[in-house]
Amino acid sequence: MKVTGIIAEYNPFHNGHRYHLDQAREVTGADYCIVVMSGNFTQRGEPALMDKYFRTRMALENGADLVLELPVSSACASASGFADGAVTLLHRLGVVDFLVFGSECGDVSLLKEAASILAAEPADYKKMLKNLLRAGQSYPAARSAALLSYLQEETVNSRLYLEHPTSISTLLSSPNNILGIEYCKSLSGCNSSTEPVTIRRSGGQYLDSDLSGGDKSSALAIRNACLRDGFPGNIRPYVPENVYDLMKREYGKTFPVVPETLSQMLHYKLLTEAENGFSGYLDITPDLSDRIRKYIPEYQGFTSFCQLLKSKDMTYTRISRCLLHILLQIPADTPVAASYAKILGFRTDATPLLTAIKANTAVPLISKLADADRLLDEAALEQLKKDVLSTRIYHALVLQACGTRLPDETRTPIVRI
Repeated sequence: MKVTGIIAEYNPFHNGHRYHLDQAREVTGADYCIVVMSGNFTQRGEPALMDKYFRTRMALENGADLVLELPVSSACASASGFADGAVTLLHRLGVVDFLVFGSECGDVSLLKEAASILAAEPADYKKMLKNLLRAGQSYPAARSAALLSYLQEETVNSRLYLEHPTSISTLLSSPNNILGIEYCKSLSGCNSSTEPVTIRRSGGQYLDSDLSGGDKSSALAIRNACLRDGFPGNIRPYVPENVYDLMKREYGKTFPVVPETLSQMLHYKLLTEAENGFSGYLDITPDLSDRIRKYIPEYQGFTSFCQLLKSKDMTYTRISRCLLHILLQIPADTPVAASYAKILGFRTDATPLLTAIKANTAVPLISKLADADRLLDEAALEQLKKDVLSTRIYHALVLQACGTRLPDETRTPIVRI
């Protein structure tokens, strides 16, 4: 049995995702495909456009065999935390042979080489990075510049730079490349035998905000089209027919949920905790905590507050993630490693895959929340409670945005098709 793993958000699922799933099977010869998917909140620090069970059905109807939920503490983390959480989960299942991901460069050897440098942090690289951070650059920008300088200046790396000058110069400015490097780092960090495989991204780029030509466009562009023009917003050519039908059925009932829907709930949370500060939450420094407290009187909404807090050394996305950590009550000492594998859905003809996982997994497989007390230790149970809380908060957002009350997590069955 060959098993391929994929890490995704599917926010929403589109033709590029279908292409990725098809190519992942073809390139690796996989019998089964496991997707580790973010739940109701995403790595950009925003609520998903539609809920996790809706997106799970999209994945299962388009090539996935099993969808597992990435714990919210990893789903809303930096690229490094996101990758570590998802890769660790796939590794601990004990059955995954390949991790297939998209990238702009399409060269896994280049991504692995960059990952090895970033993991080892040679002295010259660390010095360059430190100087750039002191100069006020954000961490992503400083890391990219430091890596480029290191590869240009170090004789030992001159071959790599000379062979890939264009790819190297843009390597850490392309979102999927960045995640690919983090995936390779994480695989190396947990001594996984899982082989990384990359597929060159085609069609619209990750950050493209407008629909592109052809039949592939970014999830961001598709979200924008739906929100700007109302459904279908000219998205029909860019999503599989079954996804379009699902979206048509649910539009205005359970989605769209947009970042601004967070505004009132977050404002209340900030007001009630301002006196004690926010540095106890994941990724929030004392300086950022003080900045949040300072600007609370000017709060008007989620997106405008992110813009207000953004600075030269702190990106909008970093700010939005930090604010989400406050709202979802994710403490600074939250572990990244997955302590369980929570099933969101599976294909009924994938029973042999579930049997293999049960025989090899190093983490409990959760299909019913009622079993959690029996299967999980105290730390894992605490991590799962954060997932349940995040889902209840998301359901409150759906109620606010669409007037629909979704069933509680404890009464929601996993998706079977």
